Amino acid sequence: MATFNDARVSSRPADAAPLAGDRPANRGGKYVLYWCQMARRLRANHALDYALHWATKLKKPLVVYEGLKLDYPWASARFHQFMLEGMRDSAADAEAMGLNYWPFVETPNNAGRGLVRKLAADACLVVTDDYPQFIVPAQTAAVAAAVEVPVHAVDGNGMIPLGRLGTTVSAAAHLRPRIHKLFAEAWQHRAAAEPHLTAATKARVDPPFEPWAVPKDLPAFVRSLPVDQSVAPVSTAVGGRAAGERVLAEFVESKLPRYAAERNRPDDPAQNSASGLSYYLHYGHVGIQQVCEAVLGPAWTVDDLNPTTRNKDDFFCRDENANGFLDEAITWRDIGYHFCWNAQRSAAAQGTRSRQEPGEVPSFNFATFDFSPLDPAGTLDRVLPAWAKATLAKHAGDRREHLYSLAEFEAAATHDDLWNAAQTELVRTGRIHNYLRMLWAKKVLEWSASPEEAYRVLEHLNNKYAIDGRDPNSYTGILWCFGLFDRPWAPERSVFGSVRYMSSDNTGRKFKLGAYRDYVAGLTPPPP
Repeated sequence: MATFNDARVSSRPADAAPLAGDRPANRGGKYVLYWCQMARRLRANHALDYALHWATKLKKPLVVYEGLKLDYPWASARFHQFMLEGMRDSAADAEAMGLNYWPFVETPNNAGRGLVRKLAADACLVVTDDYPQFIVPAQTAAVAAAVEVPVHAVDGNGMIPLGRLGTTVSAAAHLRPRIHKLFAEAWQHRAAAEPHLTAATKARVDPPFEPWAVPKDLPAFVRSLPVDQSVAPVSTAVGGRAAGERVLAEFVESKLPRYAAERNRPDDPAQNSASGLSYYLHYGHVGIQQVCEAVLGPAWTVDDLNPTTRNKDDFFCRDENANGFLDEAITWRDIGYHFCWNAQRSAAAQGTRSRQEPGEVPSFNFATFDFSPLDPAGTLDRVLPAWAKATLAKHAGDRREHLYSLAEFEAAATHDDLWNAAQTELVRTGRIHNYLRMLWAKKVLEWSASPEEAYRVLEHLNNKYAIDGRDPNSYTGILWCFGLFDRPWAPERSVFGSVRYMSSDNTGRKFKLGAYRDYVAGLTPPPP
C-alpha cells in the first residue's frame, strides 16, 4: 500500500464551517464509506487509499458509493453517458476485486435525495474527494453538516497536494518553481496502483437500496432519462477507465514522440498529437499520476529530475516531448486548480460566501467563486487582475464591428468561418482544439456587447457542450482570455484594451487550416 501523505486530507475543503473530520470514528459502524464524487476510478486514487487505510485500521468492510443525479447543472445525455460508461467500468473492476461498490443512478421514479446521509448513518466515517469546483464543495459541506460521523475530504487533484503550493500566483512561471521543488516528494507518496484489500475490507455488506444495474443497452437507458437530449453523446468520446487508459497508451506510443512539433496542429484529433486526455482527467476515469507514470516510463526515477533548472523544457527528463507535455499537464493544469482552491478558502475565511441552510444543496454552486450565469459581472470583478479589469472597463463603450446573440453564437452563425468551425466542433464532438479554443473565446469577447455578456456566453457554451467543461481549468482557460494569468499587451486595441488580442487571419496563417475545415465539415451532426 502506498505511503499516504496526510497533506491531502482536509477538514475544511470548501466552506467556512469545518467538516466533521475532528469527530471520533464510529467504531460501531458497519463499514467505512468512500463517497466517490470526482475521482471516479478504483485504482491510483488517493481518496480510495485513505478510505482503505481506515477500513484496515478499524477492521471494517470498505464501501464505495458513486451516485449520479438528474439535476446537476447542464445535465445532458452527453455527460450522463460518459459518466455511466465510467460507472460500468467501476462495477466490473469492483466485482473482479471483491470490493463493495454501490452505484446509484437517479431516475424519475427513484430519487436519490438524502441517500449519502442515509449511508453515512451506518458508517464509521466518510471519505470523499476534495474537489475545488462545480457542485462538489457545496455537496460535501451539506453532508458534513448533517451527519454525525467524521467526514474527511482527500485532495487527489494533482501530483502535489494543492494545499502545499502556497499562495495564489499570477502566472504559470511563478507556480512552476514550487512544483519543481515538491515533485520528488510527491512522487514518493503516489497512490497505490491497485487497492490492497484484506478479508475484512472485502467482507460483503448488503446495501440499503437497489444498486444500479448496468443495462444491456446503455445509450437507450440514457435516452430514457429527463436530461438535455439535444446535447447528444459523441462516438469519438467513450467514457470510463478502460477507454481512458487506452487513450493514454495510444498517446504515449504514437503521439508523444511528435508532441513538441505537432501539438498545435488543428485537425482530426486522430491525426494530431494532442493527448485527448482532458475528458478522463476531468471525470477522474484516469488520474494525473497515471499519466505521469506512463509518460515517464517504468525506468524513470526521481534521480532523473533536473532540480537546478527553472526551465520548463528540461526538468522531468531530457526528452523535449515529455517535458513539454508534462509541463502543460501539471503546471498549467495545477494553476487552474490552485487558483480555485485558494479562492474558496480565502472567500470562506472572509465570510463572503452566501450560506445555505444545513443540508441544503444549491441547484447551482461554484462555491466562493460565484461563477454563475446570473452574476457574470461579479465573477469578472472577483477573479480578474486589476489591470485587466481597468482596461476592459476603459474600453467597455467601444464600438463593436460585429455583435451576436447567444443563439447566433450557439448556432455557429457568425461572419467568421474559422470561428464557426470551432463552435461546430464543440457542439458535435464536445471539444475544440486548444489553440483554436483560445481564439474562440477571444472572438466572443470582441463580438459581445460587454465583457460580462461575453463571459455569460462562454460559460454557457463551454458548460453545455464541452465534455471537460465545469472544470477549474475550463473556467480559468476562459478567464485567461479576459486577462487572468496573463500580462498587459501593446498596442492598446479597441474593445480589448491591453488584454491579449487574437485574430482569425493571424491564426489561419500559422496552420494549414484546410485539413481542419475538412475534418469539421465531415463531422456528423448530433441527432435531433
